[in-house]
Amino acid sequence: MSSSNGSQPSVSLQKPHGQPPNLPPTDEYGGLLPQLLAEPRMCQAGWGISWITKSFVIFKDQFLLWLAIGVAYLIIAIIGSSIPVINFIFPFLSFVFVGGIIKGCAVQVVGSELKFDHLFSAFYTHLKPLIILFILYLVAIIVVMIPMLIIFGGMALSLGQESSDVAIVGIVLGSLLLFILLFPVLMAIWFAPALIVLHNIEPVQAMKMSFKGCLKNILPFLLFWLIAPIIMILMVVFTLGLGLLALFPIGMITYYTSYRDVWTDQPLSGI
Repeated sequence: MSSSNGSQPSVSLQKPHGQPPNLPPTDEYGGLLPQLLAEPRMCQAGWGISWITKSFVIFKDQFLLWLAIGVAYLIIAIIGSSIPVINFIFPFLSFVFVGGIIKGCAVQVVGSELKFDHLFSAFYTHLKPLIILFILYLVAIIVVMIPMLIIFGGMALSLGQESSDVAIVGIVLGSLLLFILLFPVLMAIWFAPALIVLHNIEPVQAMKMSFKGCLKNILPFLLFWLIAPIIMILMVVFTLGLGLLALFPIGMITYYTSYRDVWTDQPLSGI
Protein backbone atom coordinates (compact mmCIF):
# COMPACT_ATOMS: atom_id res chain seq x y z
CA MET A 1 0.00 0.00 0.00
CA SER A 2 1.34 3.43 -0.91
CA SER A 3 1.81 6.12 1.70
CA SER A 4 -0.89 8.81 1.77
CA ASN A 5 0.62 11.30 4.26
CA GLY A 6 1.75 13.65 1.45
CA SER A 7 5.32 13.92 2.78
CA GLN A 8 8.15 14.66 0.38
CA PRO A 9 10.47 11.76 -0.44
CA SER A 10 13.72 11.86 1.51
CA VAL A 11 16.85 13.01 -0.30
CA SER A 12 20.03 11.02 0.28
CA LEU A 13 23.42 12.68 0.30
CA GLN A 14 24.94 9.42 -0.83
CA LYS A 15 26.27 9.21 -4.37
CA PRO A 16 25.35 6.17 -6.50
CA HIS A 17 26.91 2.84 -5.54
CA GLY A 18 27.21 3.90 -1.92
CA GLN A 19 29.95 6.48 -2.52
CA PRO A 20 30.10 9.53 -0.20
CA PRO A 21 28.99 12.92 -1.58
CA ASN A 22 31.44 15.44 -2.96
CA LEU A 23 32.05 17.89 -0.12
CA PRO A 24 33.91 21.21 -0.38
CA PRO A 25 37.61 20.86 0.54
CA THR A 26 38.62 22.01 4.01
CA ASP A 27 41.85 22.88 5.75
CA GLU A 28 43.36 20.82 8.59
CA TYR A 29 41.11 22.59 11.08
CA GLY A 30 37.91 21.89 9.17
CA GLY A 31 37.55 25.40 7.73
CA LEU A 32 36.30 25.71 4.17
CA LEU A 33 39.01 26.48 1.64
CA PRO A 34 38.40 29.25 -0.93
CA GLN A 35 35.96 28.11 -3.61
CA LEU A 36 36.06 29.17 -7.25
CA LEU A 37 33.25 31.53 -8.25
CA ALA A 38 31.17 30.85 -11.35
CA GLU A 39 31.70 34.48 -12.40
CA PRO A 40 34.47 36.91 -11.40
CA ARG A 41 33.72 39.37 -8.61
CA MET A 42 33.67 43.07 -9.50
CA CYS A 43 36.06 44.57 -6.96
CA GLN A 44 36.30 48.13 -5.72
CA ALA A 45 38.96 50.21 -7.46
CA GLY A 46 40.95 50.57 -4.23
CA TRP A 47 41.38 46.82 -4.01
CA GLY A 48 44.05 47.18 -6.70
CA ILE A 49 46.25 48.75 -4.02
CA SER A 50 45.16 46.11 -1.51
CA TRP A 51 46.60 43.42 -3.77
CA ILE A 52 49.99 44.98 -3.07
CA THR A 53 49.52 45.59 0.67
CA LYS A 54 48.17 42.07 1.24
CA SER A 55 51.21 40.72 -0.59
CA PHE A 56 53.45 42.62 1.84
CA VAL A 57 51.60 41.00 4.75
CA ILE A 58 52.01 37.49 3.34
CA PHE A 59 55.69 38.17 2.63
CA LYS A 60 56.28 39.68 6.10
CA ASP A 61 54.81 36.68 7.92
CA GLN A 62 57.47 34.38 6.40
CA PHE A 63 59.95 36.94 5.10
CA LEU A 64 63.12 34.84 5.49
CA LEU A 65 61.60 31.90 3.64
CA TRP A 66 60.16 34.15 0.93
CA LEU A 67 63.55 35.84 0.54
CA ALA A 68 65.17 32.43 0.14
CA ILE A 69 62.58 31.45 -2.47
CA GLY A 70 63.06 34.72 -4.35
CA VAL A 71 66.87 34.55 -4.31
CA ALA A 72 66.84 30.88 -5.36
CA TYR A 73 64.62 31.64 -8.35
CA LEU A 74 66.74 34.62 -9.40
CA ILE A 75 69.89 32.47 -9.27
CA ILE A 76 68.17 29.73 -11.27
CA ALA A 77 66.97 32.32 -13.79
CA ILE A 78 70.45 33.84 -14.20
CA ILE A 79 72.06 30.43 -14.68
CA GLY A 80 69.25 29.19 -16.92
CA SER A 81 69.49 32.29 -19.11
CA SER A 82 73.27 32.13 -19.56
CA ILE A 83 73.81 28.50 -20.56
CA PRO A 84 73.36 27.65 -24.26
CA VAL A 85 70.37 25.42 -25.09
CA ILE A 86 69.06 25.78 -21.53
CA ASN A 87 68.54 29.50 -22.16
CA PHE A 88 66.04 28.51 -24.84
CA ILE A 89 64.20 25.99 -22.65
CA PHE A 90 64.14 27.97 -19.40
CA PRO A 91 61.49 30.56 -20.40
CA PHE A 92 59.06 27.69 -21.02
CA LEU A 93 59.44 26.76 -17.34
CA SER A 94 58.89 30.26 -15.97
CA PHE A 95 55.15 29.78 -15.40
CA VAL A 96 55.87 26.48 -13.64
CA PHE A 97 57.86 28.37 -11.00
CA VAL A 98 55.09 30.97 -10.76
CA GLY A 99 52.58 28.17 -10.24
CA GLY A 100 54.66 26.77 -7.39
CA ILE A 101 54.86 30.18 -5.71
CA ILE A 102 51.08 30.54 -5.99
CA LYS A 103 50.64 27.13 -4.38
CA GLY A 104 52.92 28.24 -1.57
CA CYS A 105 50.80 31.37 -1.03
CA ALA A 106 47.62 29.29 -0.89
CA VAL A 107 49.14 26.99 1.72
CA GLN A 108 50.44 29.80 3.92
CA VAL A 109 47.25 31.88 3.86
CA VAL A 110 45.07 29.01 5.08
CA GLY A 111 47.42 28.40 8.01
CA SER A 112 49.48 25.51 6.72
CA GLU A 113 53.27 25.43 6.45
CA LEU A 114 55.02 27.24 3.64
CA LYS A 115 58.08 25.28 2.51
CA PHE A 116 61.04 26.15 0.33
CA ASP A 117 60.22 23.34 -2.08
CA HIS A 118 56.89 24.97 -2.94
CA LEU A 119 58.99 26.82 -5.52
CA PHE A 120 59.30 23.50 -7.40
CA SER A 121 55.96 21.95 -6.45
CA ALA A 122 54.14 22.70 -9.73
CA PHE A 123 56.74 20.62 -11.61
CA TYR A 124 55.17 17.54 -10.02
CA THR A 125 51.53 18.54 -10.36
CA HIS A 126 50.95 20.94 -13.28
CA LEU A 127 54.05 20.88 -15.50
CA LYS A 128 52.26 20.17 -18.79
CA PRO A 129 49.39 22.71 -18.52
CA LEU A 130 51.73 25.49 -17.36
CA ILE A 131 54.12 24.87 -20.27
CA ILE A 132 51.12 24.90 -22.64
CA LEU A 133 50.05 28.18 -21.02
CA PHE A 134 53.46 29.72 -21.73
CA ILE A 135 53.33 28.54 -25.36
CA LEU A 136 49.90 30.14 -25.78
CA TYR A 137 51.24 33.32 -24.18
CA LEU A 138 54.23 33.29 -26.54
CA VAL A 139 51.99 32.81 -29.57
CA ALA A 140 49.82 35.73 -28.43
CA ILE A 141 52.91 37.94 -28.08
CA ILE A 142 54.08 36.99 -31.58
CA VAL A 143 50.65 37.70 -33.06
CA VAL A 144 50.73 41.16 -31.45
CA MET A 145 54.33 41.88 -32.43
CA ILE A 146 53.96 41.12 -36.15
CA PRO A 147 51.74 44.13 -36.93
CA MET A 148 53.76 46.22 -34.49
CA LEU A 149 56.99 45.45 -36.38
CA ILE A 150 55.29 46.46 -39.61
CA ILE A 151 54.02 49.69 -38.06
CA PHE A 152 57.37 50.53 -36.42
CA GLY A 153 59.22 49.72 -39.63
CA GLY A 154 57.08 52.07 -41.65
CA MET A 155 57.31 54.70 -38.93
CA ALA A 156 61.10 54.45 -38.85
CA LEU A 157 61.30 55.02 -42.60
CA SER A 158 58.97 58.00 -42.52
CA LEU A 159 60.57 59.56 -39.44
CA GLY A 160 64.08 59.19 -40.83
CA GLN A 161 63.50 62.27 -42.90
CA GLU A 162 61.63 64.24 -40.19
CA SER A 163 62.87 66.41 -37.34
CA SER A 164 63.92 64.94 -33.99
CA ASP A 165 60.80 66.33 -32.30
CA VAL A 166 58.54 64.48 -34.72
CA ALA A 167 60.61 61.34 -34.23
CA ILE A 168 60.16 61.53 -30.46
CA VAL A 169 56.41 61.94 -30.84
CA GLY A 170 56.36 58.95 -33.15
CA ILE A 171 58.29 56.82 -30.66
CA VAL A 172 55.94 57.80 -27.83
CA LEU A 173 52.84 57.06 -29.91
CA GLY A 174 54.32 53.76 -31.06
CA SER A 175 55.15 52.72 -27.50
CA LEU A 176 51.62 53.63 -26.40
CA LEU A 177 50.17 51.53 -29.20
CA LEU A 178 52.40 48.62 -28.21
CA PHE A 179 51.17 48.87 -24.62
CA ILE A 180 47.55 48.95 -25.78
CA LEU A 181 48.05 45.79 -27.84
CA LEU A 182 50.01 43.94 -25.18
CA PHE A 183 47.68 44.80 -22.31
CA PRO A 184 44.96 42.32 -23.36
CA VAL A 185 47.62 39.60 -23.49
CA LEU A 186 48.63 40.47 -19.94
CA MET A 187 44.97 40.34 -18.92
CA ALA A 188 44.57 36.89 -20.45
CA ILE A 189 47.57 35.53 -18.55
CA TRP A 190 47.29 37.25 -15.16
CA PHE A 191 44.97 34.86 -13.30
CA ALA A 192 45.65 31.82 -15.49
CA PRO A 193 48.47 30.18 -13.44
CA ALA A 194 46.40 30.37 -10.23
CA LEU A 195 43.32 28.95 -11.96
CA ILE A 196 45.41 26.08 -13.31
CA VAL A 197 47.32 25.08 -10.17
CA LEU A 198 44.54 25.70 -7.64
CA HIS A 199 41.48 24.60 -9.65
CA ASN A 200 42.87 22.42 -12.46
CA ILE A 201 41.37 24.63 -15.18
CA GLU A 202 42.59 23.86 -18.71
CA PRO A 203 45.04 26.47 -20.12
CA VAL A 204 42.77 27.91 -22.85
CA GLN A 205 39.82 28.17 -20.47
CA ALA A 206 42.07 29.68 -17.80
CA MET A 207 43.15 32.41 -20.22
CA LYS A 208 39.52 33.17 -21.13
CA MET A 209 38.58 33.35 -17.44
CA SER A 210 41.61 35.51 -16.68
CA PHE A 211 40.73 38.01 -19.41
CA LYS A 212 37.13 38.12 -18.22
CA GLY A 213 38.21 38.67 -14.61
CA CYS A 214 40.57 41.51 -15.56
CA LEU A 215 38.04 43.12 -17.90
CA LYS A 216 35.41 43.13 -15.15
CA ASN A 217 37.98 44.70 -12.80
CA ILE A 218 39.71 47.06 -15.19
CA LEU A 219 39.78 49.93 -12.66
CA PRO A 220 41.55 48.07 -9.82
CA PHE A 221 43.75 46.35 -12.41
CA LEU A 222 44.86 49.70 -13.91
CA LEU A 223 45.33 51.22 -10.44
CA PHE A 224 47.50 48.27 -9.50
CA TRP A 225 49.70 48.80 -12.56
CA LEU A 226 49.98 52.52 -11.87
CA ILE A 227 50.95 52.14 -8.20
CA ALA A 228 53.16 49.03 -8.36
CA PRO A 229 56.02 50.64 -10.39
CA ILE A 230 56.07 53.64 -8.03
CA ILE A 231 56.38 51.36 -4.99
CA MET A 232 59.09 49.37 -6.76
CA ILE A 233 61.16 52.47 -7.49
CA LEU A 234 60.78 53.76 -3.92
CA MET A 235 61.82 50.41 -2.44
CA VAL A 236 64.93 50.27 -4.62
CA VAL A 237 65.91 53.88 -3.86
CA PHE A 238 65.35 53.81 -0.09
CA THR A 239 67.02 50.41 0.40
CA LEU A 240 69.98 51.18 -1.87
CA GLY A 241 68.99 48.34 -4.18
CA LEU A 242 68.54 45.69 -1.50
CA GLY A 243 64.77 45.96 -1.91
CA LEU A 244 65.11 44.08 -5.18
CA LEU A 245 65.51 40.87 -3.18
CA ALA A 246 62.05 41.38 -1.69
CA LEU A 247 60.38 42.80 -4.79
CA PHE A 248 60.41 39.55 -6.72
CA PRO A 249 58.56 37.38 -4.18
CA ILE A 250 56.17 40.23 -3.33
CA GLY A 251 55.44 40.73 -7.01
CA MET A 252 54.74 37.00 -7.45
CA ILE A 253 52.45 36.97 -4.41
CA THR A 254 50.24 39.63 -6.04
CA TYR A 255 49.17 36.97 -8.54
CA TYR A 256 47.60 35.16 -5.59
CA THR A 257 46.14 38.12 -3.70
CA SER A 258 44.41 39.47 -6.82
CA TYR A 259 43.11 36.00 -7.72
CA ARG A 260 41.63 35.57 -4.22
CA ASP A 261 39.69 38.83 -4.55
CA VAL A 262 38.40 38.31 -8.07
CA TRP A 263 37.85 34.58 -8.39
CA THR A 264 37.06 33.13 -4.95
CA ASP A 265 34.28 33.33 -2.38
CA GLN A 266 36.83 34.36 0.27
CA PRO A 267 38.42 37.66 -0.84
CA LEU A 268 41.38 38.97 1.12
CA SER A 269 40.60 42.67 0.64
CA GLY A 270 38.03 44.47 2.71
CA ILE A 271 38.78 42.36 5.79
